[in-house]
Amino acid sequence: MASTESAPGGTTWNITGSQGFIAGSQTNFTQNNNGGNSFDAESVKQFVELVRRTGDMLGLPDEQRAELIRDVEAVEVEVGNPTPDEGRLRSIGTRIRGILQSSSDSVAQQMLLTSFGASLGALLGG
Repeated sequence: MASTESAPGGTTWNITGSQGFIAGSQTNFTQNNNGGNSFDAESVKQFVELVRRTGDMLGLPDEQRAELIRDVEAVEVEVGNPTPDEGRLRSIGTRIRGILQSSSDSVAQQMLLTSFGASLGALLGG
């Protein structure tokens, strides 16, 4: 939906409800994109529970396993906030993905990486 207003120095276009719109030839423009959360809170909660249930099967050293649990608990808290900090989630998610990728190749690892991708993957760009 677009509307126009007369403004000093030219016409102001107000475009709402668009996705992927980029102003190209204009000299002065403001673009606000609200894509919503790039994660689904419910799938993140399911991922956290899956890590709690299957984390022991990854064969990680105790220190790495403890870090993984701390990180998934931090994600759980952040997702529970009314306005989750996506930058913080990205940072924690990057650590979680690294730990999962460094674990021994197993069914548990593949299952957790798949669940991670479905819950936080979009936040990290895939």
